[in-house]
Amino acid sequence: MIDSKENLSKFHRIYEKYKNTMYIVAYDISKNSHDAEDIVENSLIKVIDMLNVIDSEDIDKPRGKNLMITITKNTAIDFLRKSENGPVPCEYIEDHQTDKSIEDLYIEMEDYQKVISCIDEMDDKYRDVLRLKILHHLNSKETGKILNISEYNVNVRFMRAKAILARKLEERNKNE
Repeated sequence: MIDSKENLSKFHRIYEKYKNTMYIVAYDISKNSHDAEDIVENSLIKVIDMLNVIDSEDIDKPRGKNLMITITKNTAIDFLRKSENGPVPCEYIEDHQTDKSIEDLYIEMEDYQKVISCIDEMDDKYRDVLRLKILHHLNSKETGKILNISEYNVNVRFMRAKAILARKLEERNKNE
């Protein structure tokens, strides 16, 4: 399944760094240790399919952690849907780092926090699409594979999510 030594190395790093986090997310949603193990295993299979698009440098950054959490959360939700149990949402926050001046960083962080806050207020189906496409730079096909929806649905949700986000940001700016 893993086609190169570089991808094998990436997978080992991901596995060692995030196996416990993925298990915690899976258990938090499924409330069952056996199901959580199955969910993590299925999530890792999805990760293997994406190794070519995961940047080695991002593995140790918050972006890598968020990607693993998002994959695990959506795998757990799909697993529970198939088991006819209701999913429990799992939240996370991504840190933002840059090499800009303090003034630029403050202004950018303030705007960034507004955007993240607005995204956090959205329904899961829109929040996940925005995070995967914008924050993780995945294309519609890759996003659809993680969320277990069609490319068309990814694009529709993405367009709706951008419109919702724009309205939320506009409202927030008016209220300030």
